[in-house]
Amino acid sequence: MNNDRPFFTIIIPTYNRARLIAETLQTVLDQEFQDFEIIIADDGSIDDTSEVVAKINSNKISYFKTENKGVAHARNFGILKAKGNYIGFLDSDDFYEKDHLQNAFEFIQTEDYPELVHLNFNWGDREKKAFRKNKLPQTLPDDIFVGCSLHVNSLFVRKDIGQLNLFNESRALMLSEDWEYFIRMACRYQLHLKDTPSSYLVEHSTRSTRIFDPQQLLNRRAAIVKCLEGDQIISEKYPRKVKLVDAHMSSLAAVNFAANKSKTDAFLLWVRAIRLNPKELFTRRSVAIIKHLLLKF
Repeated sequence: MNNDRPFFTIIIPTYNRARLIAETLQTVLDQEFQDFEIIIADDGSIDDTSEVVAKINSNKISYFKTENKGVAHARNFGILKAKGNYIGFLDSDDFYEKDHLQNAFEFIQTEDYPELVHLNFNWGDREKKAFRKNKLPQTLPDDIFVGCSLHVNSLFVRKDIGQLNLFNESRALMLSEDWEYFIRMACRYQLHLKDTPSSYLVEHSTRSTRIFDPQQLLNRRAAIVKCLEGDQIISEKYPRKVKLVDAHMSSLAAVNFAANKSKTDAFLLWVRAIRLNPKELFTRRSVAIIKHLLLKF
């Protein structure tokens, strides 16, 4: 490891989060482990994000404003500017616990400086009055094709690996770019997991991943399946796993069509999901789909 640069670069992509980003930044600045830099990649905000950041007095922070091209582009911009030995990420509406970087540093040393490490996270309301612990996958990369229980807030990528493997910036993939990234990386490198929750995912009504549009989900399904089928390593080593991603996205679209009272679309997508992955029949999502369909009668 190079001792002339920070151990961590923390990349915070943001878009119109002026009212939230100061609190997020403070959770990084308050870390017990202090050998880091912060890169804020502003994806073309039109609020006063830049003014809020400018008021924070820290030489650890570098702020850059780019064109509005999406979170994947913002993260990639930060990755290519990173100086740290390892790159971490934090969404601008989430938190690090004070020991997050210390936990990551110790785990990286224990695992002899691997390509990828992933801690765990809790998620819940902003005041942390009601939250739950995330459940990590048990078998990689197999489990991650079924659904993604990983999050970039808990991920650390060695810089040489990160700069060789950027996020997919396709607009069609937006809101599924993290899942595609985790699948792609887990199929190439060993992902070292540590079940220590030291970052916090904040649930709120305006969170981008909670805004569902059924047709948009179908577009995302087509985009991620196309990306994975076009990946040489995945197509050679895991050709039958991509259908599990299709099944997951199909059932997710089905439950949203069902909630919007589009019975036929919901039923056809649900059948497709079960055909591609029979285990979808026994998920909570299938229970929700059935309830929505029965309410029609």
